[in-house]
Amino acid sequence: MNDYEKKDQSQELITNKQKSWHNTNVRWIALILACLFQFGSYFSTDYPSVLAEEIKDSFDKKQSDVNLLYTYYSLPNVILPLLGGLFIDAMGIRLAMVGFFAILIVGQFLCYISAVTGNFTTMLIGRLVFGLGGENCVVAQSYIVSKWFFGSELAFALGLNITFARLGSVLGAILLGKTYIWFGNSLSASMFFCLALLILAWVDAIVLALLDKYSDKRDNVEAKIEGDKITLSDIKEFKLDFHLLTLSCLTCYSAFFLFQYNNVEMFKLIYHMSPSQASNVYSIPYYSAALLTPVFGFVIDKFGRRTHLLVLCGGLLVLVNAMFITITCDTSDTCLTGPILGQILNGIYYSLYAAVMWPCVPLCVPERAVGTAFGVVNAVQNIGLTVFPIIVGHLISDETPTAYRHMLLFLGSTAIIGLISNIGLWFVDKQNGGKMAKPSLKDNTEVQDLSIQQQIDYSISEPKIE
Repeated sequence: MNDYEKKDQSQELITNKQKSWHNTNVRWIALILACLFQFGSYFSTDYPSVLAEEIKDSFDKKQSDVNLLYTYYSLPNVILPLLGGLFIDAMGIRLAMVGFFAILIVGQFLCYISAVTGNFTTMLIGRLVFGLGGENCVVAQSYIVSKWFFGSELAFALGLNITFARLGSVLGAILLGKTYIWFGNSLSASMFFCLALLILAWVDAIVLALLDKYSDKRDNVEAKIEGDKITLSDIKEFKLDFHLLTLSCLTCYSAFFLFQYNNVEMFKLIYHMSPSQASNVYSIPYYSAALLTPVFGFVIDKFGRRTHLLVLCGGLLVLVNAMFITITCDTSDTCLTGPILGQILNGIYYSLYAAVMWPCVPLCVPERAVGTAFGVVNAVQNIGLTVFPIIVGHLISDETPTAYRHMLLFLGSTAIIGLISNIGLWFVDKQNGGKMAKPSLKDNTEVQDLSIQQQIDYSISEPKIE
């Protein structure tokens, strides 16, 4: 299919008198289904931290063994999100979404079997299988929301999905421990609870897939995407704005999550907090994300300024690390004010960055490669979350206040790199017409014209083979 045929077909869709469901209230039904899909996934993802003591008691293991459950989950996700994005682009969002979620169910089923049989190795294998589908589900979910909300309330839609993801984590933290107690200290009961909720979420994903299929059939879209073949050359054609955005994701998310992974022990050691106080202060950014991300998304959709806000996010992250480096607690009394203020700022950063960064991904690449783009960003993010814990673990190996300040200096330096990449993205986008800084488009014709122009721009940059 050549560029002129694509343009003619897109113009045919624009002039079609039948209004697309993507521009009606039906898109909110799709968003609700996508949010429930996300909720079910995250409810089960973080159970090792929620049930750490229960896992150690059930299998007679140590905390280092519990950490292996996260290691096995993360291990395949350095490259699998990229492959998942390629699969989505090549075979379609619907089959990929349902298939990836089925892998989650298989992995959680193995975790349930391990709890029943008392075999910890089986749980490790289950987490590995769970990881095979976990990040790919993030790619699929991001892709389908972008598909339904491209040119409208995309930042709000992605922000609401993050809210439901965090609500899933919070509800899992509340219910899984209670389920363990309610059923007579039964880890298998908690694992079965996770499995049952995943199955319900899978049914939800199937309904979403059927809705999306009927919408495409109604809009006569199927034929328009069949001719696009995905190859690794798509990645080579991604431009500077995408690479700067990816670097921003790598550095900013790594700096935030590595601080979160280690700050509970730091709060207890440096600021003399009790375990419950440290856990409560630790949770502040996640509660903020659940509340503020969709609000920020709505504001960004209305007013734009994404690149400006990315710079603000980078500045906030640097400020938070600088605050914790300088805040001291010389007495034996508990110090709460400074850490709480720092975590509030961290929560504002985390909420705003999620609402700003992810909607920028489909604006950097042609529509046919959005899945690949989300896959690349998730893969690079997982590289950071795989490598950086090793570095930070070495820095805080002796677990002293000085060691934790070395960690903060390292994470602050990482945040500065993120800030520089965000500033660079601001200037590059300004040179490219400022598409990331504009409010979300409301008119379907404008959206299609932007997609056509983006496809033409990329086709011009592709090498011609005679």
